[in-house]
Amino acid sequence: MGCHYYAVNPDVTWSSGACYAAFVANTWSQPIQIDVEFDGQVLDASSFARIPSGNGQAVTYQPLPNGELPAGEIAILFLAQFGPQQLYTPACPAGITPAVSTEDAALHGTGIGRSFMIQTSAPVVTYDIFPYGGGWSAITSATLLFPTSAWGDNYIAVAPYQWTMSDPNLYSWIQIIAAEDGTDVTISPTAAILDGGGLTGTPQGTPKTYPLQKGQVLQFTQDAVLTGSPIQATKPIAVVGGNRCMVIPANQSACDAGHQMIPPVSALGFEYAAARYRDRHANTPESPPYRILGAVDGTTLTYEPSQPSGAPSTIGSGEIVEFNAASAFVVKSQGDTHPFYMSAHMTGCTTVGGNMMDCRGDPETVNVIPTAQYLNEYVFFTDPTYPETNLVFIRKKTADGFKDVELDCLGPLTGWQPINADYEVTRIDLVTGNFEPQGACDNGRREATSEGPFSITVWGWGSAVTGGAIDPNTSANGFYSQYVSYAYPAGAGVKVITQIEVPPVPR
Repeated sequence: MGCHYYAVNPDVTWSSGACYAAFVANTWSQPIQIDVEFDGQVLDASSFARIPSGNGQAVTYQPLPNGELPAGEIAILFLAQFGPQQLYTPACPAGITPAVSTEDAALHGTGIGRSFMIQTSAPVVTYDIFPYGGGWSAITSATLLFPTSAWGDNYIAVAPYQWTMSDPNLYSWIQIIAAEDGTDVTISPTAAILDGGGLTGTPQGTPKTYPLQKGQVLQFTQDAVLTGSPIQATKPIAVVGGNRCMVIPANQSACDAGHQMIPPVSALGFEYAAARYRDRHANTPESPPYRILGAVDGTTLTYEPSQPSGAPSTIGSGEIVEFNAASAFVVKSQGDTHPFYMSAHMTGCTTVGGNMMDCRGDPETVNVIPTAQYLNEYVFFTDPTYPETNLVFIRKKTADGFKDVELDCLGPLTGWQPINADYEVTRIDLVTGNFEPQGACDNGRREATSEGPFSITVWGWGSAVTGGAIDPNTSANGFYSQYVSYAYPAGAGVKVITQIEVPPVPR
């Protein structure tokens, strides 16, 4: 949690101009004030901040009472939309004018971009999603945002998947955000950085320094992936890795956007518990991919209850290894002197079910949260335009056993399955089918608490059950929700848990 955040409209060409939004969760005991700037200009948050009321497709959007966000509530900040609603570019809800509507708030391609600054009068949890309301858009993604108080000065770049063909609409990208003037950023790239957008590139393995001012965004968008590149800054920065439209696995036809804010090296874990989303089709078990990125040479990895096929036993600095796993598992290194990064993924809808007329979900990437960064309380929001919302809970054993985890719409969760002696997993649907609520649960604002540490990963997708057509200008009954997904951690700590640094030296 924190009081000061930056959000950057993702570089997604096929959805450019769509509704870009951030969610602000007030876990404080009192109402809070929200202030927003774009490119250093103060904006009137009361004109584009709304509290979602109700659930599912019946959700409505209410102004902030007295200009403040009440305790325990979620505000949606409708930050940007440029142009009318059309294929792949959903508009913000009717009657709401976003903060930036006369230009595209995103930078497309390599260069220096602009950011939104979000400041609150008390600590909050913040996420972004692009596009909001994207259940029919086919190209969406979301991420948990880290407050500037949790930013670091040392990172390893992580970009999601990229197709093997050189199509600019499928390029991956890295964004580096500065919160202070006079920030110098040095990167030692794992692939050559090309010239573009007024920036001079650098050969593979040759460090280069770029100056940034407050709120500026250094963006590299190109064919060659920069995953594994060490980054060092003279002042705290944030790093976001994304893809305009990734394909998982690379030989499939459907693509989807992805972006994640990457933790600094100091917050990377040395133990992770991983569990996938539930099967998208009944009786069709899935084994989606995971990725592990090493920070330190000589990192040894052990797994419980067993090592997935293809999972690495050792990994080096900047090395990334991909493997698939159907069952939940725990992976750990020698300890805090050997941190590493881990991500989970959803595959393209053509990989499961075998029915192109009922294509459920699509490629997505999400950070796996280190077990040392689990929290005890989460207030979060699930997008009401996704008819399938699945929550994956993992709880950690305390000194006196496993503690109950309560979800506001369900009470104490059941169905826990052991991963190993210290971790258990359960999965909960909020909605399924044609936006059908599960008991008292539905999309919208949710809250989960426990006396012990646990994690939540939110997954959303759709199916042919909702009907409709992908083109919003086509007359068709229902709401099209195929070929799309999103995911984000409902929250996470970003505290310092390792003293290791990875300098951007020549490679």
